[in-house]
Amino acid sequence: MRTCAIVGARRARCQAGRECVAVCFAAMSRIETMQTTRLLLRPWREEDGVELQRLFTDPDVAGGRSLPADRIARLAESSVRQWRANRFGPWAAIDKVTGAWIGRIGLDALDDWPGPDKIEVGFELHKAWWGRGLATEGARAALEFGFECKGLERIISVTAAAHAAARRVMEKAGLTYRGTRYWMNPDVPVVWYGIDRAAWTAREAAPAFRAL
Repeated sequence: MRTCAIVGARRARCQAGRECVAVCFAAMSRIETMQTTRLLLRPWREEDGVELQRLFTDPDVAGGRSLPADRIARLAESSVRQWRANRFGPWAAIDKVTGAWIGRIGLDALDDWPGPDKIEVGFELHKAWWGRGLATEGARAALEFGFECKGLERIISVTAAAHAAARRVMEKAGLTYRGTRYWMNPDVPVVWYGIDRAAWTAREAAPAFRAL
């Protein structure tokens, strides 16, 4: 398993010519695990399914969604499958100080999303860890990972229109509002936010992580 080690390299790599850029990108494309100031973000494992069941038993985390056990199991299986097929997907978020499993953060393929861009940055944490900026911290790392390590062109994020907290995280991470539609539930409008590679580069966001 490779860990991210591109602190300071994002700008420096462009100063050494095209060959260096190609070599650096090839190396970064194999990165899987990231570390932020407070989080260890590692690829999803089959045993994380048990933790995901616990996470979504909290109605505040579920946020009004219908999440029976079989659907949660499918989400966990999809997370493992995405890492095998795409070499990216949702991470298990681990608190670095305590080693506690605190949630699911990262890139997620929304195959049934009705728009052309289907890679989402998602963030779901146990309620005890809310209000500390961890969702924003993890989301920013996921965006950097998607653009810098995996070469994605655009990343979106979707939430219920009424979910103000999730919308704030999206905005703090740099995504901008793109539209409102109905999806999956005809009674619940959802909003989607997005950011593309050019906008991310223009922001020149400081890396939110360092090498392990």
